[in-house]
Formats: sequence, structure tokens, C-alpha cells
Amino acid sequence: MVMERPTAVSISASAIVIIFLHSVFESSSGFALRAQQFHPYPVPLFHYHINVAPPIKERPSSTLLFSNKGVIDIDIEDDTGDEPCLAGDNIVESCDTISSDVSLVESSGTQSKLSTSINIGKCICGAGSFALPHVFLNEGVLGGTIAMLICGYLAMCTMQSINHSRSMVINLENKVPKSYVELAELSLGKYAAKAVFALTLAASLGVCSTYIVFIGQTMASLSSGENNFFGGVLSNIPNDVKSWEIITAATVLPLSLIRNYSIFAFTSALGVSAVVGGMMVTLAYGVWVDPGGGIGGALMAVERLRMWPDSFENAFGGSFGTIAYLFCINFLTFPIINSMKDAKNDYDGAVSYAVAVIWIVNVIFAILCLGFYGNETQDLILGNLDSGSVYLSALKLLLCVDLVFTFPIVFSSARQILENALLADNGKIMNDNTDVDEDKATTSIRLALSRATITGGGVATCLGLSQLGGFGVVANLVGGVAQGTLAFVLPPAISIALSRRRRNAEGDHDNNFDVVELPQWLIGGFGLVVVSSVTYFTLAESFN
Repeated sequence: MVMERPTAVSISASAIVIIFLHSVFESSSGFALRAQQFHPYPVPLFHYHINVAPPIKERPSSTLLFSNKGVIDIDIEDDTGDEPCLAGDNIVESCDTISSDVSLVESSGTQSKLSTSINIGKCICGAGSFALPHVFLNEGVLGGTIAMLICGYLAMCTMQSINHSRSMVINLENKVPKSYVELAELSLGKYAAKAVFALTLAASLGVCSTYIVFIGQTMASLSSGENNFFGGVLSNIPNDVKSWEIITAATVLPLSLIRNYSIFAFTSALGVSAVVGGMMVTLAYGVWVDPGGGIGGALMAVERLRMWPDSFENAFGGSFGTIAYLFCINFLTFPIINSMKDAKNDYDGAVSYAVAVIWIVNVIFAILCLGFYGNETQDLILGNLDSGSVYLSALKLLLCVDLVFTFPIVFSSARQILENALLADNGKIMNDNTDVDEDKATTSIRLALSRATITGGGVATCLGLSQLGGFGVVANLVGGVAQGTLAFVLPPAISIALSRRRRNAEGDHDNNFDVVELPQWLIGGFGLVVVSSVTYFTLAESFN
């Protein structure tokens, strides 16, 4: 079995390399014909309604941006009771009336540069922040700082690159891509679009699995010990992490069946309060309670800790994916862009400000926490806090409650992808109007049972992924593989392909390497190294 793991990982890495190179060269030479034949939803996998496109019903605009941390600004006031419509991808952003008169309007949102920057910050900073002290323990203080700098900077560059590629597609094709999937289709072809779709599914299920791990570990720490938070009320429940993960999966399953997300609107404010409160209380606890040496004592302790990682495994495979889990929110680029008033001019600056501020806050938080607990720093820093305190335990519980209600929002992306793929029959999505000769009530029951089965299978998959290890292991795998590919591999390939197409349009038909492509090739190469190394070392650690 030891010999098989490298082989499987090598195949996975080789496949990504082939996709990257094939997409670049094939798209630069044969894109013109595909562009003329392009339809935003070429196969049933990419659209919910395949039959005859009905008139698009105007519905109130909403913003439902989810990430590996939480949701932001949900404002849905629709009396239909249905789930929000898909705005060209699997992350709901808006459902405004779309007509040919506004097909080339780059953005029609309302968010300013400042509000967008705040929203991006919300998407980045979250549950992953509590795993950073352990990342710094593996990476070393200086190694972790540099790793966060590299990952944050490159994630910022590729998010901006996606925006630039979007504008380039508009100029070349006179079409406005409304999602990452559409951008990949227009620039790299249908296979790259399917890859984005599959990676979005993997990211959604993977992020949900980290929620289960987070809640399981936190609840196990709350219910253990004689002076636990629940005072013996839950004494009949095993206090191990796995039992709590099963309980968590059973809890989120019925919530994940809900298709009207407006009832989860309160999670936006709850999530921000829980994360900010958790970080502040963790720092206050370390300064005044345990170890109680103040900030000066923590900084002095940091000087005695390891500055650099011991091995390549620790530098990349063991923890870099957790940093990517934090910063690589590229799959949220289009929902954010679509919500802006002037995305072309304001998006780049908003991303830069958000990444810079979040980087500073998280580096300070990670270093101080590492100074507090040193080599005893746990996978989640919350595990170092005493559960005997009512206030600390209540804060942990609040974080868990927030993630329980955030789970259905994040899971909805994966569920919609699975429903589109599995409920399709000869190019038609099975819905209430599919079989006109069949009793409508019977059809509705069949559809409900099918959806429930898919949801149950998805939640079970999340539970299965959560068994790979602790929060750090699962977050490292999700961030390094799914989010890492969407952030560090595909954006450079898209940029290179579109750059060559633009040169062709300008009369330069030489598709050979150009020096201006060098930064994108370097980012793509870095992404391949990250994805392959994280996959190998994380799976090797999990199986061992």
C-alpha cells in the first residue's frame, strides 16, 4: 500500500500538468471556431433547465458569497420559497433580469470598493485562522510568515488575473462571462470548464468536511473532563471526536435539505462576531490567564522556537495547503465582481487591501498564539483553551453553532452540481414538469426523494472526508488540491491562452513562448508543485 500512494498521486499530478499544458496550447490555436459555437451552458451539467429556456423571472437581487469560512451579506426577500437561481455558476450572487441590451455591461452591482474589500476580508478570515498557529509550528516562525506572504500575494495576483482575463474575453468575444466556469469555457474550452466545475464540487464538499472536523474537535473538548461546559448533561454521549462528527453530520443533514436560504441570513453577522470574538478571546486568554506572561512573554518565547521548517514535507506537504485554504478564494471571484458597481477599476484595489489587512492580522495572531503555547500548540488553537470557563466554552459553542448554520449554504453549491449531473435524463433535468403523463404528486415525491438521497450522499461524503485526520490535515488537503488548482493552476493557463489570442487578433500569429508570459508560467509551475506535494504528503500522513 505504501508503494501505491506515490503512484496514485503521480497520476493525479500528471493529469493536472496535462490539463494545464493542453489547455494553453490547444486554446491558443483552435479557439476561434469554439468561440463561434459557444453557448454558456453547452451540456446538461452546466445548467438547471435544459429544455426550452423560459423567460427569466425578475427576482430580488441577493448576495450569497460563501467561502471556506462563512457567508456574507444575505438579503433575500423572495416569497417564492425556492432556492435562489443560479447566476451562471454554482455560487448564487444575483438573479436580476437579463436582456440582450445589457449583455456587454461588465458589472451591474451596487458594492463600492470599500464594501467589496470588507466582504473579501470576511471570506478569507474564518475558521482556518484558528489552525494557523499550528501551521507556524510546522513551518517555523519565519518560514510560516514567508509562506503566508507568498500564498497571499499569489492568491491576490491570480484573483486580479481572473478579473483581467474577464475583461480580455469581453474585448475579444463581445461576451461577458458571468462565472469561473464560463470564463474557462471561453478561454480554454469545455474540458477546462468541466475541470472548474468538478473542482468547485470538490472544494464545496471539502470545505464542508472541515466544518464537521472543526465542530467535532471543539465539541469533544467542551464535553470532556469533570468540569465540562455541559455539567454532565451529555454524559451518555461518547466524548470522542468521531462521535461528535457523526452527531454533527446528522444535525446538518436536515438543514441541508432546506432550499430557501433566507432563513440563514443571520449567519452573516453571527459568523463575523464569532470569528473576531474567538480571536480576541484567544489572545486575551493567553495574555492574562494561560500562560499569562503578557505579549512580551509571548514574543520572548517565540525567539526560542524554530524559525524554519525541518523538511520539505513540513514546508509544503504538511501545512501549506492550510494557508491556501485561507487565502485561495478564487472560486468567489465572479460573485464578488458581479456585486460591484465598477469591477474593472475597483476590484484589484479591493483585493489588495483585503489580503494585506487579513495577512497582517493573521500573522500577528498566529505568532502570538505560538508564543503562548509553543510545542504544545494544538491542531486548532481553541483546544489550548480551558473548557472549564463558562465564557470561553460559550464562545466555542457559538463558533460551532455558526458553522452548523453555515454548512447548508456552502453545501448548496455541491448539492446543485450533483443534482444537475445525476437528475439529468437525456438532456432534461427531472423536475415537476418532466413527465406530463405521470401524476404530478407522484413525480414531486420522486423528485423529493431523489434530492434527499443526493443530499444524504453528499453529507455522508463530507463525513467520510472528515475521517482523513484533524482539521489541519483536511483543510490542508482541500486548500492545497481543490482551491490550490483553482487559484494557482487555472488562472495562469487562462491568462496565457487569452494573451496569445490577443496577439493573434493583432496580427501576430506566433504562438511560441513570449517573455511577458513568464510570470504566469512561474505561478502555474508553483501551483503544480503545491498541488502535487500537498496531495502526496497529506495522504501519506493520513494513511500512516
